[in-house]
Amino acid sequence: MVLSNLFLQCAFIGIAFILFSSSISVEAAEVWGVHEQVQGYRNLGRGSCQDSRGKMYSYLQRTMTFPDAITCAQKECERFGNIGAYRGFEFSVGKRCTCLFDVDQAPPVPDSGEAPDYVGGSDGGDGDVFSTTSMPGTTCFASPGSRIEVKAAFALLSSATIFMLL
Repeated sequence: MVLSNLFLQCAFIGIAFILFSSSISVEAAEVWGVHEQVQGYRNLGRGSCQDSRGKMYSYLQRTMTFPDAITCAQKECERFGNIGAYRGFEFSVGKRCTCLFDVDQAPPVPDSGEAPDYVGGSDGGDGDVFSTTSMPGTTCFASPGSRIEVKAAFALLSSATIFMLL
């Protein structure tokens, strides 16, 4: 009887935590102004995108500005969507659009006199987008292939905690 009451209390706490964390992330997105949604992408909030090891990704960025994150995705980064190493994009408060790729997997930069110049860089990020740096100034949008869900991780952790207590 004592174990079943403990199990129910832990389950209730786990569910409450998941629901509470959902409301916090929505409120935080509204305060930080990172609530913009782009079809086909997950808005992970402020900061640069990171992989599961906390590494940022290699990137390509045009030396021009874009009016919003939707235009950045549709006019610039979605053309890389069929490349397996494409991980998503970042959109900055300076209206810069940065397309992200696995380490050393950024495609060759188009070399055309009529197209604005590109800048690029290499970093150690590899695999699905997992989190952000949480630094203001940039918003991280994960590509459709990056499906790590924070709520699922909390649910798994809550379930593991409950079974450890039994």
